[in-house]
Formats: sequence, structure tokens, C-alpha cells
Amino acid sequence: MARSLAGPLYRVSRSRRGTLPPALARLPRPYLWMHSDDTRQAQSLGALSEAALQRETGLCVLLTLPEAALPELPDLPGRVILPVARDAAALVHAMEASGHLPAAVLLAARRLPAGMITALGRRQVPVLAIEADAPGFDSAWRHLPGFSRHVLAQLDHVFLQSAEARAAWLDRGLAPEALSICGKVSAMPAALGCNEAERDALAEAFRLRPVWLAVSLPEREETMVMAAHREALRESHRLALILHPSDPHRGEALKASFGAQFNTALRSVDDLVTPETQVYIADTEGERGLWYRLAVSCYLGGSLTGDGAMTTPLEPAALGCAIVHGRFFGRHPDAFDLLRAARATRMIQSAEALGSAICTAIRPEQASDQAHRGWQVISNGHEATEAVLSALERAALRDRAC
Repeated sequence: MARSLAGPLYRVSRSRRGTLPPALARLPRPYLWMHSDDTRQAQSLGALSEAALQRETGLCVLLTLPEAALPELPDLPGRVILPVARDAAALVHAMEASGHLPAAVLLAARRLPAGMITALGRRQVPVLAIEADAPGFDSAWRHLPGFSRHVLAQLDHVFLQSAEARAAWLDRGLAPEALSICGKVSAMPAALGCNEAERDALAEAFRLRPVWLAVSLPEREETMVMAAHREALRESHRLALILHPSDPHRGEALKASFGAQFNTALRSVDDLVTPETQVYIADTEGERGLWYRLAVSCYLGGSLTGDGAMTTPLEPAALGCAIVHGRFFGRHPDAFDLLRAARATRMIQSAEALGSAICTAIRPEQASDQAHRGWQVISNGHEATEAVLSALERAALRDRAC
């Protein structure tokens, strides 16, 4: 039988020690380490790290990605985001030298970082993996006899999206008990909250009229939404539009431009919503949860032009709002793919189609069907997220007990 060289090779690499980054050195222990080599998975790990911080377990999070894959994520207490190599074995050695090892590690990688996995395994740090349909490795030594079995033996658990992927992992030597099928772990944000008293007051003010929302609308699409609302009003004369600009400082200008054609109210100056109000300019920050709850349907601003959608479609889907969008997905391609696969959104190709698409989306049967499909996607994503985070917490607890 050919002898595996994987172990000796990685024992030699042990001497390549680096310096622990100051931001990581200041991160309190215990902490979880989440790592990816892929831009598309960066948003998922960002959401997973937020979910981990919200669980009140006392765990902090280190999130590492190649510099080109770093997403725009908010600064959160207890989370450090660092650009690293695709295989961050050098960082493991720096952690070991500094006595600052993580409680557990989660990998979401197209190619598993073999050096990193082996270095963590040597220190008995639990390592879990998601998002890989088959075990590929980021290593020049991946063709050596016994290499994959040696590396996979260091993994505590692998979460698969489907049963079809199971055979590939078993064939490469992963133990059956280290595999489970949980579905796709996705960037499922927590449902946005709102002031319930405000919601009740505004719902009463709109008096059960159909309402649609243009959310995070960039300036370049304002004229387009104006034309769409004018068209939609011809079919549903009681229809109201909540216009949420991406730049809240646009409020006064929007009131002037839309006010030339529609009865318009401005949130920031406490204009009242009356039965005659046709456009409500929501020029405030931090209230998207309120607007999604009031609207039957929403258009995702930016998705018909430019850099693409400025907010994730999972936000309205989580709150039962039927979604209309263009073909530019921006930084949220995975979220759009998930919802479109479930037929939980309506995609249009041009600005001219927006008015009629909104008219269709606000119909009760259409809105209800889309909301149900969207909620199923959100629910499935939460179940997968819960399975992964629970496993990480169990691994961290075992680490604390040792």
C-alpha cells in the first residue's frame, strides 16, 4: 500500500509562523472562526456570523476571506473581519504561537484549505464544513496517495445541501457519521423589526388601501418609479406608493418632483397620511421593517439599472412582501437565485414593465402565493442555519470542557 506523505508535509510546514494581527489579538476568547475562499459565499458567512453573535452564547467571531472576496459588512461588536490567503495555515500557526486558537472553525470553501485543516486538527480544534458538493482541495499535494483521507479525517462534520452529494464524500474517505444533509445554508437575515404602534397608526391611515413599496431607490430610478406609479394608478386608483430612497437626504427633492403629479406626504416632516395621499416619501433610516409590513408588494431599487439591487430580497421575503425586481442582482446573487428557484419573485426586463408588474403583484392571490413561497425559502434557510450554528456551539462547549 502506498504510504501517505500528507502528514510529514504538513508537519514540516509547522515552522512557518507569522504574527497574529492586532485586531484578532484583541478579540476575546472564546471565538468562532468562519473562513471562505469564495465571493458568493461571503454574504452567507456574514449572515451566519451575525446570527452567531445574536445567540447570546458569549462567542465572538473571526471572519476571514481572500481580499478580493471581502463583502461590505457592518462593524459589529464581537466580530473581526480579516483578509487572508485562501489556505490560511500560516494564521493557524500564529494563533498557536500566541495561545489564541478558536473554539471551533466553519469552512465554506470551493476548495478545502488542506494546510489549515491539518494544522487545526493537530491542535484538536473542531472543524466543520458547508457548501461543498464534493471534496476538492487547495493544495499542490492533493494528488498524493492517501492525501484526501488524511485531510478529511481532521473534519468533525460536513453539512451537505442534498443527498446526491453524500456519495462523493464517502468515496473520498469521510466517515458516514461525519455527514448530514441540512439543505442550503443561506444568508438569511433576522426579520427586520418595527415600531408596532407606528405600524398600527399608518395601517389605519392607509385604510386598507393596496400599498406598494419602492425600497432603497437610487436617484437614477426615481423617474422610472414615477411613471410606473402613474400607470398602476390607472388600474388601481386607490393604490398608494411608499417611496424609500437610498439617500434619505433626497426627501425634500422627491416631495417636490412627485408632488407635481401626486398627492405626496413626507415622513421626515411628519406629514399626515390621508385618504388622498398617493405617495409617501419614507426618507428616514432604520425603518425598512415598517415599510415591508405595510406594503403588499415591493420593487427592489437598483435592480433595473447600474450596480444592481441595493438590498437583499430576503428582507421583504421574511416579512411576506411580494417582490418585483430587475435582472441586476448586485451583491445578492445567491439570495435572488434561491427565491427565483422557488418562484417567489417576479423578474422584469425593463423599466416599462414595472407598472404592470406591480399591478399583478398586488392582486391578493398573486401576493399570497409569492409570500408563501418566499416564507418557505426563509424557513428552510433558518433550519439549515440552526443546524450549523448548533453544531458549532456544541463543538465550542466541548472545547471549553477540555
